[in-house]
Amino acid sequence: MNQNQLTPTETKYLKILVKKHILLPTKFKKPLVKGWNKYYAEYRSIEKMLSLNQEYSLRTGTPLGNYYFIVIDLDDLWAKERIKTNWFIETNKGIHRYFFIGELPKSCWLVNQHGDKIGELHSKGRFVVGIGSIHEQGTRYSLRGKVNQKWSLRMESLRKLQEFLTHRNIFTTPWGKKGKENIRNLELYQPKTKS
Repeated sequence: MNQNQLTPTETKYLKILVKKHILLPTKFKKPLVKGWNKYYAEYRSIEKMLSLNQEYSLRTGTPLGNYYFIVIDLDDLWAKERIKTNWFIETNKGIHRYFFIGELPKSCWLVNQHGDKIGELHSKGRFVVGIGSIHEQGTRYSLRGKVNQKWSLRMESLRKLQEFLTHRNIFTTPWGKKGKENIRNLELYQPKTKS
């Protein structure tokens, strides 16, 4: 198998995310289209984007039925032990964990109990590099875990997601802030209103 081809298991589990409003062509984690966060729709397949750039991304905070697609992105040394789940996407420095949630949270930083940054929660207006992509250092974003286990988690509320994170000693701060004094509960995303 070519390094940037999807495995049959990855293709099966990505099926729910192969939507024109979620897929995004990227290279070196940079969008290749202007207006990607507004009205852009991608009609090429994941395989086509991988063959062109060895990379594609998934837009987070996007609706899928009654849920929103968000991603926990952990980059610390203990990410796999910290997340304590059967499925995750192995990245160059850590892991991604996909979630479908009924209430859309604001994007925020993920920190440990001391307020040190360990990752991000990607929601509306953000994206993550997709499974099968090749990092510029040669690492493949790969789906890892036990077969026949849930690979994405579905939650109805921010409260449930907050419990999931807190149980794993993962805390949240507003985007761009770290430090124990900035730890806050998740906040509901509110679109900016024009005045």
